[in-house]
Amino acid sequence: MSPQPFPHLYLHIPFCRHKCGYCDFNAYAGMDRLMPAYVDALVRELASARAARPFVPLGTVYLGGGTPGLLPPELAARLLADIGHHFDVEPDAEVTLEANPASTDPERLEAWRQGGVNRLSLGVQGFDRRALAVLERRTDGAQAVRAFREARAAGFTNISLDLIYGVPFQGPDSWRDTLERAIDLGPEHLSCYCLSFEEGTLLERRRREGRLPEVEGDAQWEFMELACRLLADAGFERYEVSSWARPGFRSRHNRAYWECRPVYGAGAGAHSYATDGRRAWRWWNVARPREYIAGVDGGEVVAGGEDLDLRRAQAERLMLGLRTVGGLKPPAGFEEALEGLRRGGLVERRGDLVAPTRRGLDLHNQIALAVL
Repeated sequence: MSPQPFPHLYLHIPFCRHKCGYCDFNAYAGMDRLMPAYVDALVRELASARAARPFVPLGTVYLGGGTPGLLPPELAARLLADIGHHFDVEPDAEVTLEANPASTDPERLEAWRQGGVNRLSLGVQGFDRRALAVLERRTDGAQAVRAFREARAAGFTNISLDLIYGVPFQGPDSWRDTLERAIDLGPEHLSCYCLSFEEGTLLERRRREGRLPEVEGDAQWEFMELACRLLADAGFERYEVSSWARPGFRSRHNRAYWECRPVYGAGAGAHSYATDGRRAWRWWNVARPREYIAGVDGGEVVAGGEDLDLRRAQAERLMLGLRTVGGLKPPAGFEEALEGLRRGGLVERRGDLVAPTRRGLDLHNQIALAVL
């Protein structure tokens, strides 16, 4: 069977003004001078991909990072124009750009809107100064409010906010205040992530050295309970492990990942996923921006990849599908694992579908371990 055409596009912009202590993303500070050459290379990769691989009109485009919002307005405008030049984009496509409140201004917002961006994801992370200091975020609540209001004034009607809980020294009152301030702004979408200490990050090293306290599992659970209650009361629907949306504003691009649809990833360290409906293939680009730029010039940017046989592809599809409240129709061969999860109260049957329970959403790691 032939690979299915790509209906989704991800572009990685690896530049940051400052790399936060908790971040293990492929992001780099102090490389702004590479931005023009990087955008040139990214445009060339997109042209090569369009010529060599099958695409259908794009239903979603996502600019992630790093901080895509750091690109100067003229570079962002050029990149967005080139996407439209090389690809057919559906008239109602969801086009998302991630931005840091500190790097959002009216000129950039106008360039993004004119370039077709219709969904903005603001990395607020919190409003409490102490929690932001622990995370090494060089933004504050006032900047987040300003960025949100400027985005509204620029015409953005689909704005998502990212928040982090389970931060050392963060108490329930601080988290409640963060949630209430986020709700008061009136976003269409919220993502609430439990802080994880990733190996190699500054935050993980500080915890290992005893300079940061552990956050107990019970406290993390209480933070999640509070988020579920306050967001439900405010009219948000929890539709995925970490995602809440007002009706009609669920992330369409993220849904592509949860449903294991083909996504082409362009840029330094970007991952691509292809499938023929049974088997699947995954590959990723070289990570460092300079090596990526040189690789595009040399005609080769792929650093590695893997083939997923039928069993592995089905297991990933099941695991990711069980991140969402709608669940999925399970493939054959996982009956024993699913029955064990059902007995444990983590999933439930709904006719031909299997879906996570509320407990299953909160303990999705246990579902992943059972099916992978």
